[in-house]
Amino acid sequence: MFSLGAIVYLVARTSPRVTETTASAEPSRYSQYLEKFLKKLPLEKMDAFFNTAFGKLLRNFKIAVMKLDNFLNKKLQDLKPAGGNGADKPALFDNSVKIDAGAEPALIVENVENKEESDNLNK
Repeated sequence: MFSLGAIVYLVARTSPRVTETTASAEPSRYSQYLEKFLKKLPLEKMDAFFNTAFGKLLRNFKIAVMKLDNFLNKKLQDLKPAGGNGADKPALFDNSVKIDAGAEPALIVENVENKEESDNLNK
């Protein structure tokens, strides 16, 4: 950022200026002070510092992204079934209670309730 400012200043300084007054032989006191100040600035050291700081920031960001990736992969592994293939996965509409087409609705409800009770006892 400072280097860019210095470049803009130098370009503005060297470009021709149009003024209403006659050009003086000596530059103004402010521009001399600014020019001396800019020459004293260690722009190369500042660039090196900002490059290393930015590199460290990017490395830390990369580590954070990798940690997030590992965390999400572990959570996804926890969601997968233990078998892996899904062979023991029950079908969506699979009821182990067989219902006769001619059975009365009250008997069907009793069969389902009995099945649920027996499942709870087996666990």
